[in-house]
Amino acid sequence: MRTSTSTDRTRPAASPEPASREGRRATQQQRLAAEVNRQRRRRVQRGGAAAIVAVAVAVAGYTLFATGSSASARPSIGGDLHSLVVDPANAERVLVGGHESGAISTDGGRTWQEVSGLKGADPMGWAVDPRDPLKMYVAGHPGFYRSEDGGKSWRQDNTGLPSTDVHGMGIDPADPNVLYAYFTGRGVYRSPDTGRTWQAVNTQVNIMGPVLADPRRSGTLYIAEMQGGFQRSEDGGKSWRPLGAIAGGMAMWVAQDQQAPDTFYAANGRVMKSTDGGTTWQPTGSVPGNVSAVAVSPSSPSILYAGVLDGTRARIFRSDDGGQSWQARN
Repeated sequence: MRTSTSTDRTRPAASPEPASREGRRATQQQRLAAEVNRQRRRRVQRGGAAAIVAVAVAVAGYTLFATGSSASARPSIGGDLHSLVVDPANAERVLVGGHESGAISTDGGRTWQEVSGLKGADPMGWAVDPRDPLKMYVAGHPGFYRSEDGGKSWRQDNTGLPSTDVHGMGIDPADPNVLYAYFTGRGVYRSPDTGRTWQAVNTQVNIMGPVLADPRRSGTLYIAEMQGGFQRSEDGGKSWRPLGAIAGGMAMWVAQDQQAPDTFYAANGRVMKSTDGGTTWQPTGSVPGNVSAVAVSPSSPSILYAGVLDGTRARIFRSDDGGQSWQARN
């Protein structure tokens, strides 16, 4: 089993987290300032070398990711495009996952850089703590990865996993300690403690994409089941009810509008949209190519991204009008 290592492991003792949202935001701003200052010192010590790590920060509207030194128009993701997500605070910051790698764009999909801490991770699913965006989680092969500094460093944490073949995952907005993940051949599992322990909730469903947690009702989940279509659970994943078949065939990836939670998008070669909670589906505007993944911006839900595999690289398309029209970004 491979394990990843990260730098800068020594940290000062953590201070108690403020109870109020304003207090938490102030604390995150302090952590952000300290990180920016530390990166500036590192740049001076390295003499401005070309290999300086690029940093973007995920606190108070930013995203922190450690990346490689060179940018490319189309990220190399191997033989499959597995996942696509948008930064909750910034619609221009997009992440894509595929075989053996993950990549980030900070300009709306025009240019991309590899996320060095996820080399070999095969990111299949992503989750970001809505209350503390420095906390991030990735499901992939082999196993489960976590970051507590907004993606600057990653630690593989397979303790307690029923399998290291982890596909889609989700986080409960009402209680971000609660994660959901699908383990291949084993079903949907729930973790009450940010992935440190896992319990099976349903061993029958079979999915490839994310587990979506409804922002209005804790315990209400949505999945695109590979045989049963789009489904909903109202008991934390123990039982599932089919809602409606997604026209055009099985969907590998689904996304939910966090501001209008009855609106969903699905990728099944094209982009499909539902505005009635997943009961009926209609195609959006045409996207050239076979769409593997779709993402909606949590902060600006009219902005969508669609991913198409082009050989071993990803082509990204963007819509600024809820899917009515699409433009190539790379």
